[in-house]
This record gives sequence, C-alpha cells and structure tokens, in this order.
Amino acid sequence: MAPSHVPWWREPTRKQWASFCGAWLAWILDAFDVAIFLLAMPAISRELGVSTIATTGSMALTLLARLLGGAFAGAAADKWGRKLPLILAVVWFAICDGLIAVAPTFAAILALRTLFGLGMGAQYAAGMTLAMENWPERSRGIASGVLQGSWAIGNLVAGVIAAFVLPRFGFRALFAISVIPAVLLVVFLVLAVPESEEWLRTRGRRTDSKLAKATGGTANLLWGCVTMAAGLGAYYALTTLYPTILETELGLRPAKVGGLVALFYGGMLAGAITTGIIAARRGTTLAIVVPALLAVPILPLYVGVDPRFLAVGAVLGGAFGVGFSGVVPLLLTQLYPAEQRARLVGLSYHIGSALAAPVPVAIAWFSRATSTSLSRSVAFAALAFELLLVVLIVSRAVRPVTSINPAALSQESS
Repeated sequence: MAPSHVPWWREPTRKQWASFCGAWLAWILDAFDVAIFLLAMPAISRELGVSTIATTGSMALTLLARLLGGAFAGAAADKWGRKLPLILAVVWFAICDGLIAVAPTFAAILALRTLFGLGMGAQYAAGMTLAMENWPERSRGIASGVLQGSWAIGNLVAGVIAAFVLPRFGFRALFAISVIPAVLLVVFLVLAVPESEEWLRTRGRRTDSKLAKATGGTANLLWGCVTMAAGLGAYYALTTLYPTILETELGLRPAKVGGLVALFYGGMLAGAITTGIIAARRGTTLAIVVPALLAVPILPLYVGVDPRFLAVGAVLGGAFGVGFSGVVPLLLTQLYPAEQRARLVGLSYHIGSALAAPVPVAIAWFSRATSTSLSRSVAFAALAFELLLVVLIVSRAVRPVTSINPAALSQESS
C-alpha cells in the first residue's frame, strides 16, 4: 500500500511516535511548571512576606533566562543532537522545582525561577525540533497543532492539582510533587526516544555563505522573531489580565473565573489541533490568517461586553484568538535548514517572547493613563496584535527550506 493511502496516524513508526510523545510530554511539563508558579504566587507572597510586584517581576527574569537557555541549547542541539539538550532541560526542571520546595527565602526562589528559565528555553529549542524532524512530512501540520496546543493541557492539569494541594499542603508541596513527572519523563527520554534522523543525516554539513544566502539568512530570523512577537503578544494580551477582568470588572467569583479560564484553554487546544490539520492540507498561511481574522469579531464577547456570552467568548477566544499557535512548530521548522534549525527556532521563539513580555504592563498602563476599562484595553491590544500577525503572514508566503545536498556543497567548495 502506498504511503499516501495509509491513514496519517499509522504512517509514523514506533520510534517516531516515541520522539513525538517525548517532546509532547516535555512541552506539557513546561506549561505545568509555569502555571504552578503563577498559581502559587499569592501563597508565596503571604508566607514569605513579599509583594505581588516582587513575585510578578520574577516572571520577567524567567523570560530573559529563557531566551539565553534557548540560544545555548539550540547551538548545542545543532552540534550534538536534539535528544541530549532535551533530557538536560527536563532534569533542570526537576532540580529547580525540587529546590523551590525547600527554599528558605524569596531571594532563593527568585534565583531558582531565573535558572528555571534556562530549562524552558532549552526544552523548546530541542524538543520542538526533535518532534518535527522525526515526524512524517505528510502530517507534520497535524503533529504541530497537537504539540503546541498541548500547552493548554499543562495549564489545566496544574489548575486541578493546585486546587487540591495548595489549600491543604501549601506551595512547597506543589513544587515537590512536580519533580515526579520530570523524573519519569527523563527515564522515558533516555530509554525510548531516538535521535533525530534528519540531524544525523545532516551532521557536520558546512553552513557557508551560499547556505546562508539560500535560507534567507538574517532576514528569515528577523521575520521569525517579529512574527513570534505578534503571536505571543496576542496570547499575553488575552491571557495575563483575563482573570483580573473577570474578578474586578465583572465581579465573578474565583470558581467561575477558573471555569472560564479552563474553557479558554480547551478552546485553545481544539483550535491548535484544527489549525494544524488545515496547515497540513492547505498550508500555513491559511491556517494562521483565518483564525486570527475570526478572532476580531469575538473579542467583545471574550472581554464580557455582554456577560451572558462569557462562556462562548472564552471558548472562541481560545480557539481563534490563539488557536493559530498550533502552526508555530511547523512554521519555524520550515523556515530554517536542519544544520541551523534548533538554534534559530529557539532564538525566533524566545526573542519574540521577550519582545512581547511587556504587553500586559503596557495594557495596564494604557488603561490607567486613558481611563479606559481594562477589558477594552485588552480587546484593543489583542486586536492590534491579531491584525499585525495577519499582515506579517500575508506579506510573506513561507515555503519549506530544505538542506543543501552534501554533494553539491563539496562541488561548490572544490
């Protein structure tokens, strides 16, 4: 039977499934570890006597370290393979989480969360590249959607566990528990996940000026960074201040707020998988532009212009507002050649994240300075980033970049 007649889920080999599952679980663990700190911040403030500004500021340091970790791990993954940096990143998660559980002061927690950012950056650069390279090309769009969209799963799992653990055992127990899945994942990565076949084929290939010219060089990297900044700007605008809007402007109770946040992430997961399928069949441009444009008319529902439709707005806000995130792994791995891929994927994503990080603060400042409600300020910011993303994607049709044939390189260098 020809491969094109085989259902996409039967085409991957056992090793390819193992690679995908390893990267998928690492991404969920990454999301889980980020979410538990956000959920634990009030308890940390109370127990250690620090302000909310101090705990929130630690996230900025985490993002800066994330950029550094992505750069180093990406370079290591291009030189020594994708698997080793991914394993080290998960080990790093376990160490940082375990030490936070016994940290005596907030200064120690601040240092550990900053160091944790190194592992976050390493996980994305190595894990996403490993998953995409080892997956059959025909269904990489679907795999991309499932992979990126599963950030929502990490958030949902963190919410459920924190709701049980925090009131009974405190924030230290929450971080101690998070060590367990990290250790189990390391065992799985070591025993079951193979190295990227594409990296093995292209190992040692010379990346000279002709290769840089063929791949667009700096222009590709700049475009990737700005595009990630636009997409992540929309995500930060929609998510960071959403609980605050629901509680302070709409007067909802925490349980209701939690339910709406869960609906948002459920919509995000569904949207990411759907856009991944569209990318596999119709290309990345359509898969990103359509949901971003559909997000525009649902923004009023999302921010509660009519509170009766908050649940609908939450689901559609996740599905359309950030559902395009499902295309990100495919988009970035298509943009760069295998010889440079892990490093440039990590740089694009994390520089974009760093550029978008001030968005929530800017929204809060704009709301206060102009006496505009926080809900409208969020809607304006999300609208601007969604449209910017559309312009960036439409202005440049991204085509897969393939590595240069080794024989051609040897002829050119002779």
